[in-house]
Amino acid sequence: MRKFLNLIRRSLFYERWTCNSCGKEIFGGYFCKDCMDKLIEIDHNRCNFCGRRTPYPVSYCDSCSGKNLSFDSARSVYEYTPVLSGVIQNFKYNNARYHARFFAEKLFEIYKDLGVSVDVVTFVPLSEKREKDRGYNQSKLIAKEFCKLSGVELLDCVFKIRETDSQAKLNFEGRVKNLKGAFKADKKLVKNRSVLLIDDVLTTGSTANAVSKALKSAGATNVTVLTVASISKTVFYD
Repeated sequence: MRKFLNLIRRSLFYERWTCNSCGKEIFGGYFCKDCMDKLIEIDHNRCNFCGRRTPYPVSYCDSCSGKNLSFDSARSVYEYTPVLSGVIQNFKYNNARYHARFFAEKLFEIYKDLGVSVDVVTFVPLSEKREKDRGYNQSKLIAKEFCKLSGVELLDCVFKIRETDSQAKLNFEGRVKNLKGAFKADKKLVKNRSVLLIDDVLTTGSTANAVSKALKSAGATNVTVLTVASISKTVFYD
């Protein structure tokens, strides 16, 4: 029934006929002009390590400086602004799976811009219970679409082996403690391989760090993180 209702919804409200943020008719594109003007793409003014938006290019920003992070670099397409947050929330929690293609297209653009070469692509896993309750893993959906565009092999190689508390009200240190030992990677699949890790949002970086640590422990040589959006330690808007 859910699939049938989703098909009807998509037939009546095709994602490129209406703005995916405010719902205004646009007849092409993905966002209306007003919402597009409010989106903030992260360009060269970013942290060279974690990819977050900064006032000017820096090697390390306040969000990653001094932290012992396991991934080698990260990039995001957008700043996590109110226009985008609603779209991502719908994607994650309201079965709006069709956003995966658009997000993958944007990630593929910055992947090409990075000029890196990776052996495999993977994604941040959900626990078995949470994925069953939600019906899907939004990061896996993006990764699948990304691999169709890039031709890079997709591996389901990281597993969340225990449930964790909600991260919402925890700081970076609290999130790190909460996620300790929560992920495990398949050594047979990732040893001596460079990995591209895909997720929807880089918040504190604790989840990407925990998954990357599991990948490195399993023998991955390099982990690059790509996310649709990221949140700077000091959020600011033009």
